[in-house]
Amino acid sequence: MTDFRLGINTCFAVKRWPEPAAWASIVTSLGLDLVQHSLDLVDVDTADDDLDRQAHDVTQACREAGLKLHSTFTGLAAYSANLLLHPDRTRRDRAVGWYRRVIDFTAAAGGRSTGGHVGAYSVADYTSPDRRAELWRWLQDELADLAAYAHAVGLDSLMVENLAAAREPSSMAAVRSLLTPGDDTHVPIVACLDVGHQCVAGATGAELDPYAWLTALGAQAPVVQLQQSDALADHHWPFTPAANAAGRIEARRVLRALQESGAAEVALILEIIHPFEASDDQVIADLRVSAEYWRRHLADADGS
Repeated sequence: MTDFRLGINTCFAVKRWPEPAAWASIVTSLGLDLVQHSLDLVDVDTADDDLDRQAHDVTQACREAGLKLHSTFTGLAAYSANLLLHPDRTRRDRAVGWYRRVIDFTAAAGGRSTGGHVGAYSVADYTSPDRRAELWRWLQDELADLAAYAHAVGLDSLMVENLAAAREPSSMAAVRSLLTPGDDTHVPIVACLDVGHQCVAGATGAELDPYAWLTALGAQAPVVQLQQSDALADHHWPFTPAANAAGRIEARRVLRALQESGAAEVALILEIIHPFEASDDQVIADLRVSAEYWRRHLADADGS
């Protein structure tokens, strides 16, 4: 029997509620107590003492609101970069350094894991078989080094996310090739599966089926990010009646697929991203409806 816990990514707070006490209050009002903190809300490139202060503020806000900080996760800002697959070695080295600071921040804030987007090929590198293979090996090696660093500072795992473009880790085989079990000096590298990213141009068959992904990789994915979407794009819609009618993500099918995968424990993390022009009241209203939708189906699953 899979143990599910419902939480939320703080991406909803970007540019709206950047203060930790503000987003923590909203999470509490939604009846949730598990947080995955978006790195879009963290100034990672600041001075060390300021990064420590930001971590302290997150820790304090979670403590005062009765929240558990599950992890930190890359957001839209990092997703705009090539990171560990950048064609320039200097940029890749800087991305490694950025990830080390993210690991430091996560440990200081009390999170147990971090990760997300790890890299994207340039078009030139992706279309060159030799260069593509060379950079993938480099990515695997650097992730191993980061897993060792994460172990040294006390984290439990690193996460790699399945993404929505072919030049990123976006196939089951590609994601699997980055996962590792961990050992005495390395944390495991696990999957974070996003149910809205199975819309990769050129993909076919099971690669386009979110439920096939959950069944195949659920046992290696202690985190599943929840968004409503269709087969055409990575929408990050809420789970409102209108969005549910247009989308293909059904709570019962998600839960069933994860149970069939053999997953022991899964943090189900709402990752709902409204357009910046959406009203603040609408954002909160949609989050409330979405949290209730998943709570209702989790209660049904527990009772079955």
